[in-house]
Amino acid sequence: MVYEIALRILQTLEKNGYEAYFVGGCVRDWLLHRTVHDIDICTNAHPGDVMTIFPDHVLTGLKHGTVSVKLEGLFFEVTTYRTEGKYEDYRRPSAVQFVSELSLDLQRRDFTINAMAMDRHRRLHDPFCGQEDLKKKQIRAVGEAVERFQEDALRLLRAVRFAAQLSFDIESKTMAAMKQTAPLLAHIAVERVREEVNKMLASAAPQWGCQLLCEAGLFVSTPLLERLFQHGSQQAWRLSHVQDLVQKWALLFYAAEFTLSEVKQVATHLKMSKRESESLLTLLGWLEKIRPDWDIPKDIEWRTLILDAGLATSQEVNSLLLAIWWQQRQQVDTEALQRAYDSLPVKNAKELAVTGFDLQVALKKHKGEWIGRVLVSLLHQTAFEGLPNTPEALIAAAKNEVARNEY
Repeated sequence: MVYEIALRILQTLEKNGYEAYFVGGCVRDWLLHRTVHDIDICTNAHPGDVMTIFPDHVLTGLKHGTVSVKLEGLFFEVTTYRTEGKYEDYRRPSAVQFVSELSLDLQRRDFTINAMAMDRHRRLHDPFCGQEDLKKKQIRAVGEAVERFQEDALRLLRAVRFAAQLSFDIESKTMAAMKQTAPLLAHIAVERVREEVNKMLASAAPQWGCQLLCEAGLFVSTPLLERLFQHGSQQAWRLSHVQDLVQKWALLFYAAEFTLSEVKQVATHLKMSKRESESLLTLLGWLEKIRPDWDIPKDIEWRTLILDAGLATSQEVNSLLLAIWWQQRQQVDTEALQRAYDSLPVKNAKELAVTGFDLQVALKKHKGEWIGRVLVSLLHQTAFEGLPNTPEALIAAAKNEVARNEY
């Protein structure tokens, strides 16, 4: 369906006297019989021509020759053949020049497997033998590898990410160039670095990606990240057994035996969101308390964890524990958490028959931290000690708690 719609763009450009090809990742994934997520098109038509031919469009990257054409509610990036000027910041070219030859456009691309184009008759244009590299299952830079990485240092991480996603090797000369140019990665915005590492961690073979990161020494300029992947890579195969990205990071940090302070430093360096950072530190805090050994399952007091952390966090911890104990997962009681939850007479403080305001009024005390502490105590007493969940019983227990602890 999507392919047929995109095909109409090629046909329309050709009817108007221009060349047009599918290009890059979509061609690679079609040849590998993988799901195609984005279909990119290149053409010798200039942006103004594309806008004239397709009135329904969005200007997404005009200075780089890209126009997003809208057809049947879908957007397709249509980019004019171009060459690029000198790269001044190891990321972006100082200028681009539109050209009329497809081969000139393909030679500016990063890797041979991404430097292929296909016309609407499915004829392949492959000047750098990308199809052969697909067969060899290898990532190889287009032309001089050192030059490609000096142009755009983010390509260092992209090489690792593609290798992890496709379970490919990195060709020897390309790997040698990566080792040589690894310090250039320090010039790349951390948001870009984080995005590529996230994609690698979410790939089919994250352990392979971690190994390649270490082999190439890509984080030589960031000692904490370098240590994280060096020490965490041994257990990185377990990353495939958790789905959530924050859980993947938590598993990696736990494997590398990072302190919570070091985790916070890395999260700050990578500019993780507040939600991600807090969730990461929460999960690692619970793992630090439980201290599970690799592939040695043990019983967990799930009822206490549910009351203290909540069901959602408990479920995340459970997912991490299953990955940590993966090789002995047959011995793990996967229903223990649910049974514990079902057995609790109260699941959280909101289910108590009194609120913090009720306690203020009954005890004639000002609002303060004491309220949270008392509610936690009442929750545990109700869950474990048979304290009736009634206003009278809870207020009486609260008065005893305050008097006993002099809140």
